[in-house]
Amino acid sequence: MGLTRSTVKFYDESDEPILCVYQQYDGYISGVGHDLAKFLKGKKIVNGFGLGQTMENGFANGIGCLAAQYVAEKKSEIGGFYLTTKDDEEEFNYEVRFIDNKFIIKVEGFEGSPEELLEIREWE
Repeated sequence: MGLTRSTVKFYDESDEPILCVYQQYDGYISGVGHDLAKFLKGKKIVNGFGLGQTMENGFANGIGCLAAQYVAEKKSEIGGFYLTTKDDEEEFNYEVRFIDNKFIIKVEGFEGSPEELLEIREWE
């Protein structure tokens, strides 16, 4: 499918974007959308962490920690994935919020949980 640009923006509790990234390829739902949903699906946000609560076990110490984990997972080579500004808009623009202990993903025509996004194969 190829060159389909997208942004992913993580929002804090004040509804301010704290991380904005641009992905040059595979921005459609079954690409970046599903990758994002799979990343979020097993994550647990905590405020302070204890013994056994590690990244490997799916924990993040707040949304800022989670956003940093996303960058660490995605940036493995030169190009393709970049930090950008909150004003950047592309073909697909994903927003991630953590509200009432649940992740909400929003992209044009969809707003819901990671599990619900994974049910979408592609725009009809």
